[in-house]
Amino acid sequence: MADNKLYIGILTGTSMDSIDCGIYRFNEDNYEILAFYENEYPLKIKNKIKQNLKELRKNHTESVLNIDIANEFASIVNEILLKENISSTDIKAIGMHGQTISHLKENNQNISIQLGSPKILSKKTNIKVISNFRQHDIDNGGEGAPLAPLFHDYFFKSKDKKRIILNIGGISNVSLLASSNNKVSGYDTGPGNTLIDSWMRENYNVNYDNDGFEASSHKVIDSLLYNFMEDDYLKMKSPKSTTTEYFCYEWICKKLKITENNYSKGDILSTLTMFSALSILQSLKDNYSYCDEIYVCGGGAFNKTLMNNLDKLASKIFSNKVVIDTTAGLGVNPKTVETGLFAWLAMSRVNNVILDYTNVTGSNKPLLIGTIYDPM
Repeated sequence: MADNKLYIGILTGTSMDSIDCGIYRFNEDNYEILAFYENEYPLKIKNKIKQNLKELRKNHTESVLNIDIANEFASIVNEILLKENISSTDIKAIGMHGQTISHLKENNQNISIQLGSPKILSKKTNIKVISNFRQHDIDNGGEGAPLAPLFHDYFFKSKDKKRIILNIGGISNVSLLASSNNKVSGYDTGPGNTLIDSWMRENYNVNYDNDGFEASSHKVIDSLLYNFMEDDYLKMKSPKSTTTEYFCYEWICKKLKITENNYSKGDILSTLTMFSALSILQSLKDNYSYCDEIYVCGGGAFNKTLMNNLDKLASKIFSNKVVIDTTAGLGVNPKTVETGLFAWLAMSRVNNVILDYTNVTGSNKPLLIGTIYDPM
């Protein structure tokens, strides 16, 4: 639906590398980006989260970190509005995701926990805040993730092509956009940047492989790649979602222990980078048989080696020629897509738009998602 009001989307990914915030206006079938900022993630907060993860998962709402993150979000929003000369009264609502500290299944029950108090964010900005999107989907029988496919379909859909939007964050998720031959659908394919980043932190003392340069300097170990591809999650049918709690450094160590070989750290990195690409494309082949276009957003869009791997593998896995590009090829900065998602979710909730995630997360029925928090 058309809505000429302004909406903010704010979030941080599982890697905690930045806090992203954007201001958007939505029209009938497209959106306008008025502003987008990547903001430094406070090291003090990041370290406290990592040090207290176990306790946070038990009772995150009582943690001072729940307040600290909300205060940081509020400072960012207020500063951006000042920079852009936009009044808080011009903003209809903020779509807040928060910091995911757990997303898993326990006793056959989906659990998704995000840090950050929407009440405090609303109070400190004097703007309505919409949050708890994942929990509403879980309460409706869904996985709580991925939430992106309906938004991807709203903005990127193509009538003539079988188009995939691939978001490569810590975890990779795909959206098959609606066309004359299929309904919109999607799921988490598995690892995106998480294994690459964790290997870089533990072995190179840096947070990520810049441009995929280090991985490009080494070779893929085929036997190890095969071992990675045997993981049980990759064999699961959708709807499904996963997390960096599962695909983590310990996951790599377990796989390496099974092989009982002494590989170089560079070759392991190269193999992990290939694994992310192969697991994505093989999953698309298994679930959708073919596609015409794959457009990538998220941090993985800037890993040149990962993008090259996708391009090379696509020609081997699919019988048809598949276009591989970032969403920049569709006129949208890959970094801005996810904040756009949460601004759009806020807009949808404010306008009482019922969203149908039944073919994505496995939710039981279409419903309104998101809790509204008004300034107090």
